[in-house]
Amino acid sequence: MGNIAFINANVIPMEERKRFSAVLAVDGKIVAAGTDEEITEKAREYGVTPIDLKGKTVLPGFHDCHAHLTITGFDAMGINMYDAPDIKTVIERLKEADETWPEDRWLFGMRLDEGLLAEKRPPLMSELDIFDRPVFISDRGGHYVVVNRLAFDALGITEDLRGVRMGEDGKPNGRLQDEANKKARNNYPHSEQETLEAMIYTCEEALKKGITTIHGQEGSAADDPSMRLVLENRDKFPVDLNMWWLYINDNDEPMCEELKVWGGDILLDGSIGSRTAAFFENYCDGDGNGYLNYDDDLINDHVEKAIMKDHAVSFHAIGERGIWQALNSYERALELHPEKKETAKLRLEHMGWPTEEDMERAGRMGVRVSTQPAFTYLRGGPESIYRSRLGEEREKRGYPLRRMLDHGIIIGGGSDSDITPMDALLGIHSAVNPPYPENAVTPYEAVRMYTSDGAKCGWEEDFKGMLLPGMQADMVVLDEDPLTCDPLAIKDIKILKTVRKGDIVYEG
Repeated sequence: MGNIAFINANVIPMEERKRFSAVLAVDGKIVAAGTDEEITEKAREYGVTPIDLKGKTVLPGFHDCHAHLTITGFDAMGINMYDAPDIKTVIERLKEADETWPEDRWLFGMRLDEGLLAEKRPPLMSELDIFDRPVFISDRGGHYVVVNRLAFDALGITEDLRGVRMGEDGKPNGRLQDEANKKARNNYPHSEQETLEAMIYTCEEALKKGITTIHGQEGSAADDPSMRLVLENRDKFPVDLNMWWLYINDNDEPMCEELKVWGGDILLDGSIGSRTAAFFENYCDGDGNGYLNYDDDLINDHVEKAIMKDHAVSFHAIGERGIWQALNSYERALELHPEKKETAKLRLEHMGWPTEEDMERAGRMGVRVSTQPAFTYLRGGPESIYRSRLGEEREKRGYPLRRMLDHGIIIGGGSDSDITPMDALLGIHSAVNPPYPENAVTPYEAVRMYTSDGAKCGWEEDFKGMLLPGMQADMVVLDEDPLTCDPLAIKDIKILKTVRKGDIVYEG
């Protein structure tokens, strides 16, 4: 851990809107923030030569409160399908890779968004069977994959597995959701070394965006190696990792005891794009209203175990019914064990379409929410897939950050990378400039989501998230001040330096 001093700067400690011109860190912790003269003199006592920032802005290091390390790293190695306009283009990109990739390598496509394809559907197994090697394409949200027959068989998928979608001919059409999706992802032939390298790559990329802490959402099955690899190799990661296991345990799992987490991004429901997020009313452009993946008894038991152990617990909940189920289980547990109200660590991932009643409940119970402002910024609005799926009135109610804050909910900002880019400034920009102004927050509130309140969402506020004496010396140096610049330019602010524990770990 290093020593560093910045002077002639715009230091924003994220405490009561204070500002200083200089800051000093020693042995990886903030020692003082103050005037140039005060910090220069104090730095001299520790043998630290101050760095003149010429007026640039210093903030606490950013937190990404929801990112998938392995998926992000693996996607960087795959074929990007996000901007493909139609299935023909998807096939053409696969053909290009087929001509150049080693013969034993699967054709791996990623970030497919069927809502952006002209056909409004993903490719069928029959369309992918033209390739003489396994084809595996992940959708943008991670809620389904599309495979050809070679991949279907190699992954050990059987037709009776929940989530295997059938065509009109009664045979698998290549789309795998639910349990089939989970099994396909877990059985994809990545080695443990490749998995570790993918996660480290993601962390290295995060530093370029000023992110010093990631809340990693990993390990959707007991035999998924990603969580174990993190715990065994913590010293190899260039950022701090606050890990959340995507797994419902049926026994006392020692790994949970080590993490002090009893479940993270556990999918109570699904996504808007795949029409699997659970609502009370039907989708506007398809059958059904989504569905819940677990029954109430299982979720209630899971939550009760978590609060009895004083472990943090969270769930993926986007639609109204998913949020409702999670909050019901939290409320039940606290009613059964009122003595745990002060120690319960309750959190939700996303909380996309909460009712007014559920926002009030979440605020009252102290539920902390990790959400993704870039979802609606990049995918919302009148011409969006959200609008076509949900209709105008319901779409406009999505991710109501203003109302959530008004109900006293602590919000941590994240990316859900690789669904949206791991980019805290984009997240801040998105929170300030959502498609509908009634959902907007102020620049200061948005920065809080990625700094001080981000730390609170990981229960790390005692030593992270602000530039105060004794806090970990994680900082980001920006070429503009996001609190005073044109709000429409926040996403274009440049990262000049990233500091972790007093050491400069990235310079732009």
